Amino acid sequence: MSDTRFDTAAQAAKREAEPVFSIAASMVFLLLAVICVGLIREFGAFEPAALTFLDLALLSFACLRLIHLVTFDKILDPLRRKLQSGDRMAGLLAGFVACIWCTGMWSAMVATTLYFLVPWGRFAVWVLAVAGFGTLLQVISRAIAGCTVPRD
Repeated sequence: MSDTRFDTAAQAAKREAEPVFSIAASMVFLLLAVICVGLIREFGAFEPAALTFLDLALLSFACLRLIHLVTFDKILDPLRRKLQSGDRMAGLLAGFVACIWCTGMWSAMVATTLYFLVPWGRFAVWVLAVAGFGTLLQVISRAIAGCTVPRD
């Protein structure tokens, strides 16, 4: 827990805005989830009884890859830097993008919706899943090697 006696005015304002932003983000997420479910029911091919372990594994690895892409990968560094150096709302979004749990929820919604809604979505999820499995293997190999390889 940080000592709030030494917060700058900007830090205090950001801390005060976080609960409002979290509630707003949760409401937007729920609204989009309802819309995604409606779209999948209307236009997609979702049959709960037909789901297999492979579907779950593909979606899981695809989400892993999306989370890593948004929160860690170099390709999105410019976006993360821009958000961090922006105004109060951009700063809140930067915190949101840095949160692997928040990014995970949004990634799961995107991957699942694509997977069940459009034919090319399955291909996109397969590509992300293969890359996600590779990411997992890299993380495991670094852990086994004792993290002796510097992170890119």
